Amino acid sequence: MFSFSQNKIVVLHDSLKTNYLRLDTYKWSFHTGDNISWAKPDIDDTQWDTVITNFADKNKPKNWTGFGWFRLHIKKSSQNSINTFGLYINHDAASEVYFDGNKIMSLGKLGHSRQTSVAVRNPYLTIPLAITDTMPHLISIRFSNFFNYFPNFFGFNASISDLHYMNQTQKADQRFFDFLLMSAAAMAILILLHILLYVFYPKQKVNLYYSLFVTTTLMAIVARYLTIVTTNPAIQVIAYKVFLSGILFIPLTGWLLLYNVANKRFTRWKLNIILLESFALYAYYLINWHNDPESLSKKPYDLILNGFCLLVFADGAITVIKAIKKGNKKLWLIAIGMIVLALASVIAGSNMLGLFKFQQVMVIMAYSCLLMPVLFSIYIAIDVASNNRKLANQLVENERLSAENLSKEQEKNKLILGQAEELERTVLERTKQLREQAAKLQEMDAAKSRFFVNLTHEFKTPLTLIINPAKELLLQPNAAAAKKYAQYILQNSERLLQLINQLLDLSRLESGLMEINYNNVDIVKWLQVHLHQFASLAEHDNIKLSFETDTTSLWVKTDVDKLEKIVQNLISNAIKFSNKNGEVTVLFKHKNGDDFKIIVKDEGIGISKEKLLYIFDRFYQADASDTRTREGTGIGLALVKELTGLLDGTINVTSIENAGTSFNVTLPYIFPDQGDDKEQNLFQEDHLAGIILLEAGATTVLAEQENSILIVEDNEQLREFIKISLQENYNVTMAKNGAEGIDVAIATIPNLVITDLMMPEKNGYELCEVLKKDERTSHIPIIMLTAKTDRNSKIQGIETGADAYLSKPFDKQELLAQILNLIKNRKQLREKYGRNNYWLYDAVDLPSIEQTFLTRVKEAIHTRIDDVQFGAEALGKEVFLSRTQLHRKLKDLIDQSPGELIRSIRMQKAHELLQKNVATVAEVSYMVGYGNPANFSTSFTKHFGYPPSAASFQNIK
Repeated sequence: MFSFSQNKIVVLHDSLKTNYLRLDTYKWSFHTGDNISWAKPDIDDTQWDTVITNFADKNKPKNWTGFGWFRLHIKKSSQNSINTFGLYINHDAASEVYFDGNKIMSLGKLGHSRQTSVAVRNPYLTIPLAITDTMPHLISIRFSNFFNYFPNFFGFNASISDLHYMNQTQKADQRFFDFLLMSAAAMAILILLHILLYVFYPKQKVNLYYSLFVTTTLMAIVARYLTIVTTNPAIQVIAYKVFLSGILFIPLTGWLLLYNVANKRFTRWKLNIILLESFALYAYYLINWHNDPESLSKKPYDLILNGFCLLVFADGAITVIKAIKKGNKKLWLIAIGMIVLALASVIAGSNMLGLFKFQQVMVIMAYSCLLMPVLFSIYIAIDVASNNRKLANQLVENERLSAENLSKEQEKNKLILGQAEELERTVLERTKQLREQAAKLQEMDAAKSRFFVNLTHEFKTPLTLIINPAKELLLQPNAAAAKKYAQYILQNSERLLQLINQLLDLSRLESGLMEINYNNVDIVKWLQVHLHQFASLAEHDNIKLSFETDTTSLWVKTDVDKLEKIVQNLISNAIKFSNKNGEVTVLFKHKNGDDFKIIVKDEGIGISKEKLLYIFDRFYQADASDTRTREGTGIGLALVKELTGLLDGTINVTSIENAGTSFNVTLPYIFPDQGDDKEQNLFQEDHLAGIILLEAGATTVLAEQENSILIVEDNEQLREFIKISLQENYNVTMAKNGAEGIDVAIATIPNLVITDLMMPEKNGYELCEVLKKDERTSHIPIIMLTAKTDRNSKIQGIETGADAYLSKPFDKQELLAQILNLIKNRKQLREKYGRNNYWLYDAVDLPSIEQTFLTRVKEAIHTRIDDVQFGAEALGKEVFLSRTQLHRKLKDLIDQSPGELIRSIRMQKAHELLQKNVATVAEVSYMVGYGNPANFSTSFTKHFGYPPSAASFQNIK
């Protein structure tokens, strides 16, 4: 039993065999909310609201909450009418379709929120309905929409027709739109062709503009196709906006193409106006999207758009017509194609007069958009053929002219031969003059170099800071003030020496006397070490030092001394001209095999643009005023540039005033000498071994501290007195108690330790015992100072390992004599055992702990003597010492670095094997850890003075 609403029943006539009936033009019964029973025909919907189903966002049904039911009654007009109908539903939402209470179709996923529902559309879906009687039937649609893809289409469209007719129509439509893609495919092929033409002939920019024009046209066609066939509403929205942008920018790309084809430069103001108009129209559309997404096709917007297109195409067409009048008749093809496209776009594309159906519009636009690319390709083909003919004619003309020129050239040669002798005499005279001028210039350069050398005597400010403190020092009884004046003298003396050395380097560079001494070095590790030397200087102004590299290790062949001067000048300048709390960064880059880069950047005061050109000039200072805040002589950067050029490199600088400066040094990458990798590693380790970091209050110790002394004394005044007494001849570090003294001694490995007996934490006896029992420090001589003068105290001190015992108050000269004697004895012993590797055969004069240590070192090397990768660091791990500790220990004991020691033992072992004739020279080289027999032979010859082949006739003992 049906309960009918106040809406009339929709009657289905036989005319639906060849037509559609729009059900969305009728009023449907609507009820918000959700109740599955509302699908049943017996539900009374007389009290439901009546609505049109294709409502927009701004006129949604009353009480709309995103979910609701729509009902409509239909019936056949007669018994003999159509029995199977097709129902078409179009929406950007989710729905379920019920017929007489039975669900017959679902579209998307219904939900009561945006998160739980899924919206879809199906442009080619036909829902079959079987109606064999003339009774009323109920169509119920359960509908939800929480999306807002198209604000003017929030509901749904519904149409009904004969099932067979609807199926045939939709299949025809589908084939039609798929057919349109053929024109798009043809355009894509033409785009690819002309892009390739542009790549191979970049001067022919017309191919580029042509590709841009066809691309925008193709984009519009494909996007319009997607708006029709896609089942995803979100993609439909994106495609519609892309289609709009294509329509708006087709005039722009077409205008650019026409101007380029006509070989006429477009004016910038015209281009700016077209761009502004295009973006303005697009922005207007996007702004009004939620109000009326189809505003593009409504007046006055469509009139503005069409007028804009006509004006742009007309301007381009006028330019083409002018080019035609000048003789380029082939451009009629382009003009015809562009006129056809413009008219088709305005008349058919916009369909302002309503003359065309949608499919007709699509066909006209597809063919008109394809016509222009086809005509343009024909134009290009004709133009290429014409150019080929011109080139052929030009070739014939060139051959004729070449024959004439050959005849003339022969006549000229006769004249040239007649003038050759005169010209030769002239060249000789000019050459003589140039040589005389060159000699004069060389003499002037030499005089200038002498002037720069003599200029070192004019450095009045450093001399003033030496002379005056020296005068005050003679009259000043105060020790603190005397120390301060002495520091002035020392600092400025060193500064003067540095300036003189730099000037002498410049002089040698100018005279060509400076030689390049190449060494193999791991440039990355080398930079890290030298950057760390500036840590204390940077910390004074709280400047952060950082190092960045694109590789962890890189061996190069370069002049290390000159590279050091370059890097030190750049880093010291960066720190000097940085502000407090700033940052200095050193970058190393090696992206290819040709060169490597060292970049030094700071965040300092920078250099103004007008002064940047002169910073590499000698004695130039960016700030030469009397009130400058940073000192400098203008020599360092000049030396850097000269040294960089000597190494076949380049240097450039970029700077922003008050923001920072960056120096970029580019040097050629010279592959290191082919040889044993371990030989290079040993050189690297020996070169860098002296850099030591101190902790626990110790002062900085310089590399290779040949005469370094550690003072361990709890009395500050006495500690300072001893330091002042020794620092003239020794590098002095200090510790204020026994525990700290042990830490500093282990960290720095000094040549001698002076310690008090009675101290906090650990006394002198304990310090002496710990150091003498530790392999790292057992070789260090110890002088013990104490107020205890009794016999037992002296015996106890000597038993714990003290080498000398002085009672307080001690005589300064006696202390100096003891120090000199201990260091001298240690040096003699070191030279004795280091000479000809004497320690390998006889080390009885050494303490037992040192003999044990050397035995362990020798055994560790023999155990891995065939290991190519075995080096100083690996040896240190074997004997439980750091690389620096091992270096200092071995240098003090046998006057050899770890690398030299490993080489000596390898050479000794190799000599023994060769004397016994147990293997060939190449086999022996691998047995003693050399990866390259040629390198082994070189090292062997250098070590023994004769080649490996002669070893069997020699005796190294």
